[in-house]
Amino acid sequence: MRNAPTRIDPTQLEPVREFWARPIGHHSAALEAVLSVLRSAPVAGKHCLICVLPHREWGLGRLSGVRGIPPARIDGPRFTSIDDAERYIFRLRWEAETGCTLPDDAELRAEVESKHVLF
Repeated sequence: MRNAPTRIDPTQLEPVREFWARPIGHHSAALEAVLSVLRSAPVAGKHCLICVLPHREWGLGRLSGVRGIPPARIDGPRFTSIDDAERYIFRLRWEAETGCTLPDDAELRAEVESKHVLF
């Protein structure tokens, strides 16, 4: 859990649902604000995606925070969908920022589908 106050209200899950519906593409102002906070965390140690097979497989890494030193690959799931990979990184960064766990993927997908929301 973080020692500093979070810059995201972890009770506001609408931007999260929007991200689950469409991780890549144009986003609402609310989601862009959340993404800005998640992307602005200190670089050293931040989770990232590493392309294992171009356009086909992605794994996890951690950024060194030092120019010229590539991300270190870390153990974790491999993804064959870039959308699923982006969702996983979003979850890791959300939890690092807020100290709160998001609902599981199935629950988030069900919420998005039940609302028939097109973001």
